[in-house]
Amino acid sequence: MIKMDELKEYMYINELLLIYGKTLTKRQLKIMESYYKYNLGVQEIAEELNITKAAVSDAIKVSTKHLENLESIVGHYAYRQQVEALHEEIKNTSTLQEVKELLSKEEDDGI
Repeated sequence: MIKMDELKEYMYINELLLIYGKTLTKRQLKIMESYYKYNLGVQEIAEELNITKAAVSDAIKVSTKHLENLESIVGHYAYRQQVEALHEEIKNTSTLQEVKELLSKEEDDGI
C-alpha cells in the first residue's frame, strides 16, 4: 500500500514532469513517465527497454535530481502553488475590499 508521503512525492514528480519534462532526454522521459505516470516497476521498465535495473534506477535518480534542480532555479511549481492558494483565499472572501487587500498583499510578496 502506498503511504501518503509516497503519494505526495509521486504527485510532485508528475507535476515537475509536466512542467520540465521536455528538458530530459527521450530515454529519461520514457523511464520517468513509465515509473511515475504509469506506475511500472523498475524490473518492468528494464525489460521493456532492454536495460539493467541499475540503469533504470540511476536514470530515475538523475532525472529526479535534474527536475528538482530546475524547480529550485525556476520555481514554476512553487509559484503555481502560491497562485492556487491565493485563488482559494479569494473564493472564500466575502467583500470586494477583502479581495483588494489580499491582492495587494500578494502583490507586495511578489506574486
